[in-house]
Amino acid sequence: MFKPTLVLAFALIIPLLYQQLLNFLNRKTVPLDVLRYYVQHPLDDVTIRIPVYIESPDLRFLDIGEAIHIQTLGRLRETECTLPDVQFDFYEYANQSDALLMKLFISDGNGIYVDAVEGYAALFYTLQAVDANDVPYFGTQLLLDHCYNDEIKNYVADSFLQLVDNDSKNHSFLHQSQFETSLQDPLRLVFVMMSAETSWDVEQAVKLHLEPVLSILSNYTLEFLHVDEDVKSPSRYIDEHFPEELSVLPNLADFYLAHNSSNSTVYLLYYPFELADDSIHTMSVDNHSIYSSKENTFLNIKSWGSVYFAHTESYHGYVSALNLADCMWSFAETVLDHYHFPNENMAPALRIQMYKRIATVRNLTYFSHRLSQVVEWLERNILDSSLGSAILDAFDRREQVKQMLQKYDYDAALQISTDLVAVFDKQIQNLDFGDLEIIE
Repeated sequence: MFKPTLVLAFALIIPLLYQQLLNFLNRKTVPLDVLRYYVQHPLDDVTIRIPVYIESPDLRFLDIGEAIHIQTLGRLRETECTLPDVQFDFYEYANQSDALLMKLFISDGNGIYVDAVEGYAALFYTLQAVDANDVPYFGTQLLLDHCYNDEIKNYVADSFLQLVDNDSKNHSFLHQSQFETSLQDPLRLVFVMMSAETSWDVEQAVKLHLEPVLSILSNYTLEFLHVDEDVKSPSRYIDEHFPEELSVLPNLADFYLAHNSSNSTVYLLYYPFELADDSIHTMSVDNHSIYSSKENTFLNIKSWGSVYFAHTESYHGYVSALNLADCMWSFAETVLDHYHFPNENMAPALRIQMYKRIATVRNLTYFSHRLSQVVEWLERNILDSSLGSAILDAFDRREQVKQMLQKYDYDAALQISTDLVAVFDKQIQNLDFGDLEIIE
């Protein structure tokens, strides 16, 4: 399954294999060797293209995008050895908002910064770095080590499981996260105002700010709760997930105890700083202060939800949808974390793109696994017209997925790949397959 080093040769050979497959299938025969190739090399002919915009207000670099493209490509192919071919394409920034923006700034020191809220990554460089031609190297580090590192990990060989047929000893592959929490699984989102004295326009805020995240969920419900009264609480141990130092905050621990954790429920709490006394000023969790005199803060409670701590004194008891924008962004992060979306330091829109690419790769790998079972079955049985048509239709969808990944159309790539595995599963459900053993 490891990617051949002669990338160009395989780029020329694989389309010929695909055309050979189509020719055979159209004649109602099956070239098992060609099918086995796609089983043993499920992603070798798949290219994932990721756009990046570059803005350099201080110096105009000639071919900086091309230089970073070459360096990222070399590292991904030779060092990371990703199984699909991952390529970053660079464009001059012109107020686009559909991809990562990389900003380059002259500074007195080299450094990086990733802004998850605004959706950009900043690279600070010195004139000495320019003279040494180090800027492309720094740009490569920024992209692969800080912006897309979690996604890239999903494409290396260690992220795939090898499955061996107990009878034939032939093998196929599945992605290690193949059966993690799915966007099709039901999810209940519970929005809670923790102060009895404060009202909020949460339903309008959800419509304005959470729609991009909610649009990718297939089965969710929204609930809106408001605590009836503000009740003080004694300090006490709650459980391994709830920070004991926060147990004294009014309403918080009591609400947590009354609402058990569930894989299908996420609690999203809005907690005004003014609800607590001055003791909140010195509270911290994992060395992170809960209180800030100038900013709102945010706390994740593992396997349960999150709490958004906010200054509300200037709102005079009413928080508008406009003033809930940052809160909704934080809640979006909680929802994405629930589904294990990659790179929590990136903006939600970019994390969604990453997830769609990873999910598409999982679908293509799963298809190759199911194809391996069909190959084993064909070695013992005769091809009929319906199965031949099913294989032909599946490879046609697979080609469409590949095209969408190269056009940055990750919505279409995920949808077509999802249809591919669903339809193919249904078409081959009556075939008798043997048992498989997983080798990690």
